[in-house]
Amino acid sequence: MRAGLSGGPNPAAQTTRELSHHEPTRTPKVSMSVEFPTPTKTIAIIGGGFSGCALATHLLRDATTPLRIVLIERKPPFGGGVAYGTKSPDHLLNVPASKMGFTPDAPDDFVRWLRESRDVEGVPETFDEEGFLPRRLYGAYIASRLNEAEAEAADGVELVRREGEVVDMEEAVQGGARLVFADGSELLADEVVLALGNLPGAYPIPRPLPIYRTSRYVHVPWRADALGGIGPEDEVLLVGQGLTATDLIVELDRRGHRGTIHALSRNGVRPQVHHPAEVYPNFLDPQSPPQTVRELLRRVRREVRAAAQRGIDWRGVLDSLRPHSQAIWQAWPLEERSRFMRYVRPFWEAHRHRIAPQLAEVLARMEAEGRLKFHAGRLQTLDVDASGVDAVFRRRGSIQHVALRVAKVINCTGPRTDYSKFQHPLFIHLLARGLIDHDPLALGINARPTGEVLRYRGDEVGWLFTLGAPLKGVLWETGAVREIREQARALARRLLASEANATAGGEV
Repeated sequence: MRAGLSGGPNPAAQTTRELSHHEPTRTPKVSMSVEFPTPTKTIAIIGGGFSGCALATHLLRDATTPLRIVLIERKPPFGGGVAYGTKSPDHLLNVPASKMGFTPDAPDDFVRWLRESRDVEGVPETFDEEGFLPRRLYGAYIASRLNEAEAEAADGVELVRREGEVVDMEEAVQGGARLVFADGSELLADEVVLALGNLPGAYPIPRPLPIYRTSRYVHVPWRADALGGIGPEDEVLLVGQGLTATDLIVELDRRGHRGTIHALSRNGVRPQVHHPAEVYPNFLDPQSPPQTVRELLRRVRREVRAAAQRGIDWRGVLDSLRPHSQAIWQAWPLEERSRFMRYVRPFWEAHRHRIAPQLAEVLARMEAEGRLKFHAGRLQTLDVDASGVDAVFRRRGSIQHVALRVAKVINCTGPRTDYSKFQHPLFIHLLARGLIDHDPLALGINARPTGEVLRYRGDEVGWLFTLGAPLKGVLWETGAVREIREQARALARRLLASEANATAGGEV
């Protein structure tokens, strides 16, 4: 991983270095002679989306001794993040509202909040608890629960919301870490949590191309201006067919776009649709999970057939498997994990991460009208000129090449996971100092399943933790609210327990 920072030229890495939406920031020189006394323990959380806010909320609720929590977000508001910061009413949750509660003990808390928050903009007078509501409402819910926890926190427990971008981090002489911000300011923290969420995707053609520096290409599809400059009749190419592409398609439709939208992915695998499914009984022994990918697929297919004979949809079978997914992944050796990634991943994720029925209806209508076309193939070239983009892809399983003329190309390939190739200054410095490493499959940051970050080919850093998306390589199933809320509660308890142990040790 570190070799990538000092090795020979790498065109793909160079493209990322030059074009990342996080433009490399010159790191101010840190003055080692300046010290900032911290009278109470300070926990810094980098990331103000769901992961960071969930952790901060649990810390605020559970802390009984003085504690300073610094929640850092590059682009407020706090609580929205990429997923829930959207303003579009057509960007929906892909989980029913009744299951989106902030804490594991109260999965229906989101519904309760909706009923109590009729005055919040966008909250409907009536709604279906099992329906799929706008994601922006969930962002408001996260912020509300954070505010409540702050107001009810014990004396001496403080939340500091810090807008800024951390560009460097190093171990402090007295323990903990020194964080350096893009504006040159610094912060000392006893413990640091990387609540990073998902990274932007890789470039669709991994080499420097002129189009990447023009307004006809959008690398970060979550940007507010991602659809800017698209005329009503323009043809558009979305590279990807997953949840992000679905968001953009329905948003274009809402805006009255009438041109053809092309959605291209290598496998042509699209997300399945949510339908009510009867709860299916557990069919795996948690003490002896499937030891191979082949065994897992054989078991799932057998159960799907058995469920169908009883009139139960396959979704119930797959949902019953979810509580065991982390144990299965951790039990597999590297070879089996690699086999899963190579042969099964696209199909697994299409069935696991489903879209709301309302969105599926929009896609079906647009397809029927000829305004939406899905393609399976590999993108070959992207040539830009003053009036548009010539895109060529090779059809999957064929030597046939297909040419498209579009006004704009938007990257919807899904998040990248290899932090060694994401040229943000914070990661560059963490890698160079050996404070982080990627897991063997480069799916995230190498850490304990409980979030303690591991040094480069070493043991735990001690003061550095993570949760959510960066743990994908360790746990696989870790990016959804259901898993993150469990991790946030558990990590908060460990951080507070370490403080209590340290205090008790100091008194003895």
